[in-house]
Amino acid sequence: MQALINNLTSEAFWLRLAFMLLFLVLAEIAISIMTLLVLVQFVYRLLSGSLQAELYAFSSSLAKFILQTYQFLSYQTEQKPFPFFDWPMAEDRPEDHPSQD
Repeated sequence: MQALINNLTSEAFWLRLAFMLLFLVLAEIAISIMTLLVLVQFVYRLLSGSLQAELYAFSSSLAKFILQTYQFLSYQTEQKPFPFFDWPMAEDRPEDHPSQD
């Protein structure tokens, strides 16, 4: 019972809640953008046979941002994602990796 009272009167507890609500909204926006990127990249790949490099790079870093956001929301980390930390770096395109055949 004491833990409940301490949490209800803790400024840090309520500040974290405010950040969680903010990042929940940002994650939902990011997921909507990711859905659009998936569709555009699919159509581009269908028409050209290759990936669009800039879309790939942005969707890679956006996916990492979404992961970092949900790690913060689920208490896996106390580190707040962007804009409180650097924007995640994109991974290399699959064509840039050596063949695994």
